[in-house]
Amino acid sequence: MLKTLGQEAIARGHVPANDNKPKSLQLPSQVKADLRERFQATWFDDVNETVTRDEIVKGFLGAGEFSLFVAKPGTAKSVLLCDIGCHIAAGREWHGRKVKQGMVVFFAAERQSLTERRVAAWRKKHGLAGIPFVVVGGKLDLTGGLIDAKLLAATIKTLETKCGHECVLVIVDTVTRTFGGGDQNTSKDMQRYIQSVDELHRATGAHVAAIHHSGWDGDRGKGAIDLDGAIDVSFGVNVVGKGPTKTFTLECTGANDGEEGPVTSFRLDSVELGTDADGNVTTAPVVAQVEPTPCKTDGSNLKGSAAKALDSLKLAIQQHGETPPDGSPGFPDGMPTATRDQWRAQYYADTRARDPRLPEDTLRKRFNRAIADLTTTEQIDTVGERFWIA
Repeated sequence: MLKTLGQEAIARGHVPANDNKPKSLQLPSQVKADLRERFQATWFDDVNETVTRDEIVKGFLGAGEFSLFVAKPGTAKSVLLCDIGCHIAAGREWHGRKVKQGMVVFFAAERQSLTERRVAAWRKKHGLAGIPFVVVGGKLDLTGGLIDAKLLAATIKTLETKCGHECVLVIVDTVTRTFGGGDQNTSKDMQRYIQSVDELHRATGAHVAAIHHSGWDGDRGKGAIDLDGAIDVSFGVNVVGKGPTKTFTLECTGANDGEEGPVTSFRLDSVELGTDADGNVTTAPVVAQVEPTPCKTDGSNLKGSAAKALDSLKLAIQQHGETPPDGSPGFPDGMPTATRDQWRAQYYADTRARDPRLPEDTLRKRFNRAIADLTTTEQIDTVGERFWIA
């Protein structure tokens, strides 16, 4: 009897016979590994209620999180992040907060040589050497797919091997310069950026701190709102004074797991690094912690949401204001007031007129923070649910 080629192959043992039994799909080992890493499941009873948040800077930066440092140009964001990173790499307390020592990678997409001078100034001021802090430069495109994020993660793994420390912090300076050819104002491209940051997290386990510019008329980062929703915590920097008296205040402006409000205040000191061929001195700034500058009560130092909220309260009083009868407990005679609901509605309307994409939760946080700021600076007074201009 003649046999087909297939039958002959089966008879020789080259091809298994088709016994019509269902067979499982055989996946390559790497695919199996990827599938195991893709999802993580924890049963209800396995959740440990005593688990504490792992942090790389106590009460400030959580391990493996995504933070955004947003402020206008010229507010020392990059100098500050360099200072934070060097303290972590050195295992030294940062402004009174304990740190978890580890390798820090500062990706300087903007002005790498300037960043290196700032590191040199920090090294000279603190008299340290051999700490696991590394400045990395080059082109980084985090919207053109995941390839650059994977390449950076591979570079970080190589650097870990060389220094013997696990990377705990990756600083990206800035969002704009690492956005590639994408459009920051489109949700699609911003989601691609976020996916690349997620890949960095997955591959390194490090906290990623991105430096971003705000618009000149706002206190949030430029671009699509998706970035605000992806971060774990956001910070801003406010400036008071000029020249030698200029003081910077770092403030937590939003947090998923932590408290909002001022973190620290600092000034910039100049450190001489050397002289050039013409005798001109080369300097670079370093951060020096200072006591917070007392708030003025005339409203001249109000920034961001607080200033906008105060304007909204004035409008709410103009449109809906009521003056309690003379002698009402707690109210100045003849003082027009607005209710919290009237003020909130006006603030939401004013804010959405500038940025209609802001989510309800963000508006609520900004409004509540503005009330606290305006109360602290004595710009407003309140009795019950009624507010007025102090």
